[in-house]
Amino acid sequence: MVTRRAFSVSRGLTALTLLLGLVAGFPQTTRAQDSPRYGGTLIIGAGGDPASLNLAASFSTIDTLAAAHIYNLLVVNDSELTPQPDLAESWKVSDDGLTYTFNLVKNATWHDGKPFTSADVKFTLGEVLSKFHPRGAVVLKVVESIETPTPYTVVLKLKYPYDPLMKFLGNEGFIIAKHLYENTDILKNPYNVQPVGTGPFVFKEWKRGSHLTLERNPNYFKKGKPYLDKIIVKIVPDGNSRMIAFEAKEIDYLYYVNLPTSEVSRFKGRPGFIVSDKGHEDGPSVMLMAFNLRKPPFNNLKVRQAIAHAIDKQFIEDKADYGLGVPATGPIPSVTRWAYTANVTRYDYDPKKAEQLLDEAGYPRKADGIRFKASIIADRGAFLYAKTAEILRDQLGKVGIQVDLKLMDRSSMIDATYIRWDFDLQVHGLGTGPDPAIGVARTYVSSNVKPVAFANCTGYANKEVDELFALAERAPSVQKRAEYYRKVQQVLTSDLPYVWISEYGLNSAWRDEFKGLHTWAARSYTKLGDDTWWVKGKEAPGK
Repeated sequence: MVTRRAFSVSRGLTALTLLLGLVAGFPQTTRAQDSPRYGGTLIIGAGGDPASLNLAASFSTIDTLAAAHIYNLLVVNDSELTPQPDLAESWKVSDDGLTYTFNLVKNATWHDGKPFTSADVKFTLGEVLSKFHPRGAVVLKVVESIETPTPYTVVLKLKYPYDPLMKFLGNEGFIIAKHLYENTDILKNPYNVQPVGTGPFVFKEWKRGSHLTLERNPNYFKKGKPYLDKIIVKIVPDGNSRMIAFEAKEIDYLYYVNLPTSEVSRFKGRPGFIVSDKGHEDGPSVMLMAFNLRKPPFNNLKVRQAIAHAIDKQFIEDKADYGLGVPATGPIPSVTRWAYTANVTRYDYDPKKAEQLLDEAGYPRKADGIRFKASIIADRGAFLYAKTAEILRDQLGKVGIQVDLKLMDRSSMIDATYIRWDFDLQVHGLGTGPDPAIGVARTYVSSNVKPVAFANCTGYANKEVDELFALAERAPSVQKRAEYYRKVQQVLTSDLPYVWISEYGLNSAWRDEFKGLHTWAARSYTKLGDDTWWVKGKEAPGK
C-alpha cells in the first residue's frame, strides 16, 4: 500500500496469467512488461470542482476531466480526427451526406444495470445535447430527425450535408441514460452530481473542495478494460500547491489547464515525468477577454477599442504563457490554416491611442486620474488565466481604468459569467476545435445567448455574423467554407465583442509509471479511463 498525504491508495492486485494475444492492440511479439497491466490508482490534479457531471449538458474541461471516464460517446476521434468505435461499433453515411446510420454495441449496460439502447442515444441527442450543450445546441440544428428502427440502430437524417457532425460526436457527444433523465429538469436532475454512465469507471463519491472517486466498472462492455482500479480527481486550486503535490507523487496526471505554463519547461525531459503536446488535436484554443455588452461603458465600441489598444499581448504571452504560444489576432487561431486569415482589424499595443479613444468616448481622466472603474473575473485555479487577469489589471490601470480583480473558483466563475451574466470583463480560454462550426460559432451566434456554460456570454448579436456562420456550415466545399470564415473574422474583429489575447500552448504532464496516456485520441483525457495502466500492476484483474 502506498500512503499519500490525502489518500491511501492500494496499487496491488493478486496475479493471474493473461495471454498477450488477448490484449487488444498488442502483437504476440510484445514483451510482457510492455503489455497493459491491471491495478493501481491514477490521481488527476484539478484546479477546481466541476460545475456538473452531466457532460451532455455541460462543456468544460474540468467537468469532462472528472466525468469522461463515467460515460461513453458514440464514436471517439483519433489524433487525425477520424472516428473510431465506442458505443457505435459501426456506422454508414449515405452518398448524399444526409443520412447517418449507427449500429450500436449490444452488450453495454448502465451502471445501475439497465441495458443501453438506441432510445438513450435518441433522447440524449434530441432532448439534451441539442438544447443544453453550448456546442451541441449549435451543431445539432442540422439534424432533421432521429429514428430508432431497432434497439441497437440509430438513424440521423440531416437537413443538409454537414461535415463537422462526426467531429462533434467524437469529442463531446457523451450519451446519458434516458430512464434517469426523461421528464425531469435536466439541469437540476440529481444524477448531475451522482452520475450513472456506461463507461469504464463508476462514480463513488464527490467531496467538494477535496476529491472525486471513481472505481473500476467490472461489467464494462469492452473486454479486458479498464486496467486501473480507481481514478481519483484531487481538487487543488492553488497552482503552486498542485505542482508540489505532482512532484511529491501525490498527483499523477495534469491536463494542460491544470499544468501552470511556468512549470512546463521544468518538467519536460525530467526523469520520472512526461510532458507532451500530443493528444490535444481537437484544439487549439484561444484565450480571450469578454466584454459584457449589456452594460456601459462596454457597449461603447470606442471603449472596447481603447481597451484593446491598452493591452500588450506579447507581454502577456511572454509572462503568462511563457512563450509557449503566440499572440492571437482573432477568433480563429492561425494553426487552423484553412479557415484563418490575418487580414483582420488589428489593435496594436498603443496606450496613447487608447487614451485618445477613451477621451473621445466621453471618459476623461478625473482629478484622481481614474476614468472609470471595472472588474475582471478569472478562474483562480488556472495559472494562465489568473496571471493574465493580473497583467490586464495593471495595463488597463495605466490608461486610467481602475480594475478590481476577482479571482474565483471555477464553478463561481461559470455561474457569474455564463449563467447570471454578472460581470464587466472576464478572461478565459476557449477551445476553437475541432472545427470552427463547433468550437468558434457557439461563442458568437445570437441563438447561443443563453445561460449555459461557455455559450455566448457577452450578449453579442449581429445578423451578418449569424448568417456567415450558417453559410459556412452549409457550404459545399472547404474552400467556400473558408471564404465565409475569413469574412466573419473581419466582422468580429471590427465589432470587438472580445479581445483575443493568445493562442496559448497546450501541454499535459504525467508520471512515467503510467502508460497508455495521450497515445491516439484527439481529446486524450476523454479516454484516460480506457487506456491508462500502471507499470507496477499485475498481469490480470482480480483481488
